[in-house]
Amino acid sequence: MILVIDAFNAIYKFPELEELMYRGELERAIRGLVGLLARVRKHWKKELNLYVFFDGKRKQGDETRQVRENNMELYFSHDLSADYLIMEFIKNYRTPADLKIISSDKQIQDFARRHKCQRQTAEEFAVWVQSVIHPAGDDPGEKEEVSTMDADELAYWQSMFTRRKKSKD
Repeated sequence: MILVIDAFNAIYKFPELEELMYRGELERAIRGLVGLLARVRKHWKKELNLYVFFDGKRKQGDETRQVRENNMELYFSHDLSADYLIMEFIKNYRTPADLKIISSDKQIQDFARRHKCQRQTAEEFAVWVQSVIHPAGDDPGEKEEVSTMDADELAYWQSMFTRRKKSKD
């Protein structure tokens, strides 16, 4: 699967990343999204190529336009828009029908549809990411903490229950 991701659309669909954006911590939000996508790649059992497009610069003063990180391609638009770069990527890709475009932007969705790309909104993508990272029945919030007892604790509690049982007779 080949995913082309409108990064800031996606970032705002994950509450912890959205919070970083509202606090002005752009670099941490970018690292958070890249980390999240790396976890998706780890849990996804099939081939997964990721092309992630960000508006603006990686960080102030950084002139990087494209970098490969965690086995994914990251693009920074600088003075252009990420939307423009995504549309150029679709236009220039040899088989656009192989691409799945992740964006809630109507203009990108329409452009992707015209080029026969698969499409998914950022909201749907966020749900999919959670389902990949935490498959059904594997919700970390549902897991109970398992505690262990050493031999002395076990002996103490066994004696408590066996004494109580004997005193009732």
